[in-house]
Amino acid sequence: MPKQTVDREQVLKFALQMVRESGFASVNARSVAKRMGYSVQPIYSYFSNMETLKEALYGAAMNFYHEFIYSRVEKESILESMARANVAFAKYETNLFQLLFLQKINGLNSFNDIYEWMGDKQATAQLAEKLSLPEAQVKEVYIMLIIFTHGVATMIATGGANISDEESAKILERAYASFIKAQRG
Repeated sequence: MPKQTVDREQVLKFALQMVRESGFASVNARSVAKRMGYSVQPIYSYFSNMETLKEALYGAAMNFYHEFIYSRVEKESILESMARANVAFAKYETNLFQLLFLQKINGLNSFNDIYEWMGDKQATAQLAEKLSLPEAQVKEVYIMLIIFTHGVATMIATGGANISDEESAKILERAYASFIKAQRG
């Protein structure tokens, strides 16, 4: 058997780029192979079927999302900068946002589940200390900010609104301040 000249990570890299440009529906074995300049054989040597490729692609998209978000986190304003980064992700990586967040995700049946899936426990602890609030209250702020941010991001990602980065940053900052104020009583 001839040696592979393409590896699993390259297949995922090409497939991820296709999602970023044209959406998840654009990805199938033939389209990825064509984009790479290969037959479908290398794809099926790494992925037993399209379902396994799409699962791996979802994981690669989530890794891309985390890199995107954490490259924009500011230590002095952790949650606010994460919220701004989420909205920026929806605006500038619309197809990936739609893949990751605009479909049913199994196992998310409560806001606590959403926090467990999306929340950053270290950021929660750091912010609790900074604000002199119990972690449980900061977790509530975090959950409310996730919900609010997701609404803004969804309006942008679906084309429902063309909101500037400045305007979305201002509304997110006001929401965050309101959520903190509500926790302080």
